[in-house]
Formats: sequence, structure tokens, C-alpha cells
Amino acid sequence: MSIYEESMSNKCTWCLEHNIKHANHIDIRWRNQNNNERWPKPYQESGVGLGKVKAIVIGQDPTIEDPRPMEYALEANRKESSLGKFLREVFGELRGIGFGELYFTNLVKCRFDEKPGKDNRNISEFIYEMAYECYSKFLSHEIIECTNARYLFTLGRDNFAVLAKLLGVNHPPLEDFKKFYGTGLEVPTSILGRACYLVALPHQPTYNLAERYSPYRKEEVIRKLDRLP
Repeated sequence: MSIYEESMSNKCTWCLEHNIKHANHIDIRWRNQNNNERWPKPYQESGVGLGKVKAIVIGQDPTIEDPRPMEYALEANRKESSLGKFLREVFGELRGIGFGELYFTNLVKCRFDEKPGKDNRNISEFIYEMAYECYSKFLSHEIIECTNARYLFTLGRDNFAVLAKLLGVNHPPLEDFKKFYGTGLEVPTSILGRACYLVALPHQPTYNLAERYSPYRKEEVIRKLDRLP
């Protein structure tokens, strides 16, 4: 049984303790048609197996403006969705890594009823406390189970900042994100027990504005990823 399956019947302690204090934070699971609680599940194309995963793609949280249930993390299963197309454009051309060798999940397993940051708080500070529990209980186990994953791709600047702090990875100032995104920053082997690189990438909204923000154009993103160690 995977860590995801084991966690299905558990409540997120952080959510329960802070549900009243943080009114913009709602319960962590979707309800399906049978009213059973569940998270958007991590996604990997069928028949591959966790031992063959070469890279993990990590979103910040499963919050989207569309109110419908999200079955899989980052909608990686939906080729026709906006997010699904984005993932295939960026990760479908990785050198030496097939799309089926990617594992998609989220750092924070909870959905917000409003996107973090709308109240002008520092996003990374807001999600760090919750992310610490999600990482220690769930994401760290997912990473360990993907025994051959060499890269951890994070989508979004604040998402990267939080995970870097959790993994003990030193990085340049976030103000220089345009300069260092796409660079493989080494994770201390004492943390994961193997050589692994944390790679910051722009998230979908930034990528969609690439015509105005040239450092994030598709060709530039792919060029940087091709130079990973």
C-alpha cells in the first residue's frame, strides 16, 4: 500500500487546527459522487511503476478556479485541459526522460477557496507551516518511493522557495528567479539518501505570459532543462 493510499482515511492535522483561524482555507479533500473524501491523486501514466520514475513534478496546491473536482494532481491526466497541455509542452521534450517516466503531485495537498496571496500576505510564509506537515507526512514518502527520481521540478517561485527550505537547499535570492530557474540545485544526500536536484520552473500563468516575459518562452525553458546535470 502506498503512502497516498494509507493517508486517504487520515485528516490533515494542520487543516483541522487552523480551519477556523484561516477562513480562506477549506477541507483538504474533494468528495466524489459517493460522498467519499479524497485528494486529487498523484498521476503517473499507467504501467510504468514508481521505480522507473526519473523525475517528479511538484505543484504548489490543487487550487483552481474551476469548481469541478480534480481527480489527479495538476490535471496531468487530461491532455485537453489547459494545465495538461502546459505540462506536455514543457515536459514532453525532456532529454532522456519520457512523459511516462514523470510523477505528478502537489506539495500542499489542500485546496484553498481563494488562491494564496490575494490578501497580499507573503505566499511562501503563508503556506510553509502547512507545507511542513504535508511534506513530512506525504511528499517526503512519495519522493523516497520514487527511488530513481533524479530531478524534483517545482512549478512556481513560492512553491520552490518553500520546498527548498524543507530540503535544506541553498538558492540565489528569489528576486533573481528569472536568472536561476531551470538550474539544478543539489539536494543534500543526507536528506533523501541519494543524489537529487531541485529545479525551479515558472508555473503556468507565468509561462502563458511568455510573449511579454521572454525568459520564460518555451524554447528557453527547454534549452535550460537540456543543460541539467
